Amino acid sequence: MKDAPFNPILIPGLNLQAGEPAAVKSTATKSPRRRAPSRTTIRRSSRIGSTRRVMDPKASAIRFARKVSRRAKTSWKRIKGGINSRLAHLDREQLKKVLLACGIAAAAAVAIITLVKLTPLIVTLLAVLGLGAVIQMWDRLRTMHLA
Repeated sequence: MKDAPFNPILIPGLNLQAGEPAAVKSTATKSPRRRAPSRTTIRRSSRIGSTRRVMDPKASAIRFARKVSRRAKTSWKRIKGGINSRLAHLDREQLKKVLLACGIAAAAAVAIITLVKLTPLIVTLLAVLGLGAVIQMWDRLRTMHLA
């Protein structure tokens, strides 16, 4: 008869044959799990109440837009409050410097974004103008008399 392969997982309460290592028993005793009785009836949802009315799409969209607008307003108020709390300790002169620096940084950011967005248009215009200049020079070279 073939020997079964060694299984390191020991099942509690299993009678071991001689020669196999004994399981180390833990000090805490575990209670056996109880099996839940099988249900024969269909389970009902836990939500109690009437079913939700289906609104027409227009009213639903208006409600959603209002909700988003309210969240944006509260978010804007929170941002303004945070900025005010951070700048409240500055005196007038320092505040002017900070606001001027913020304005310059915002202008630089807008200029960079505008340049990046218009780069394809600028490249296209330069290519067209360059092609026109090359054609004009070629035409002059062709009609020039070499004497």
